[in-house]
Amino acid sequence: MHIKALNLHGSPYMGVFCSVTDKIALIPSFTPEKEAKRIGEVLGVETLALTIANSHLLGVLARGFDDKFAVANHINENELDFLHESGIKTHVMKDISAIGNLLCMQKHAGIISPNIHEMEIKALEQFFGIPMHALLIARSELAGSSIIATEKGFLANPRTAPHEMEHLESLFKVPGMTTTANYGDAFIGNSILANKHGVIVGERTSGPELSRIDEGLHPGLR
Repeated sequence: MHIKALNLHGSPYMGVFCSVTDKIALIPSFTPEKEAKRIGEVLGVETLALTIANSHLLGVLARGFDDKFAVANHINENELDFLHESGIKTHVMKDISAIGNLLCMQKHAGIISPNIHEMEIKALEQFFGIPMHALLIARSELAGSSIIATEKGFLANPRTAPHEMEHLESLFKVPGMTTTANYGDAFIGNSILANKHGVIVGERTSGPELSRIDEGLHPGLR
């Protein structure tokens, strides 16, 4: 598994600016060609540069699996058309903008904020074909910011209790580990991009954090 430390537009919060699946990475339209190529190479995916709701905070405004993305309710028609023309299937959230902060998925399960309406959760289950579980993680409703999950392993906010970790392991069907990133950021989803091919962390991530991230997402080290 490739792992690389990067900044984007001078920021180490890669997970705020980008949204990644095993097939594609949504990246801000300002991303230089060299950095876009590096992101694609590390994660083994194509990159698609765009805005959502005229914003570059794609990791906040979109969350996906394979070629499907749930996107913010205020995405505009031109952006939606661009996604469709690029082969991306979309589910526009009814009342939610920051869906990237509230949802984490891999092939076995999705963890979603309990604050999202039950009908919307069912709509997401139908759209992605993945069972959704409404849970607080480390007493936070921000599941998308608190967990990074792939089909190989997952990482969680360091305040996640042991019984929560056991529950997540049973849902994701892979081992997990707690960690921070970017020198102490507990909301690791803001700082890390990961899929089954590779991992990108913010450049402020320390050596010990990098070791835990690598171990948590790389089962060969277990």
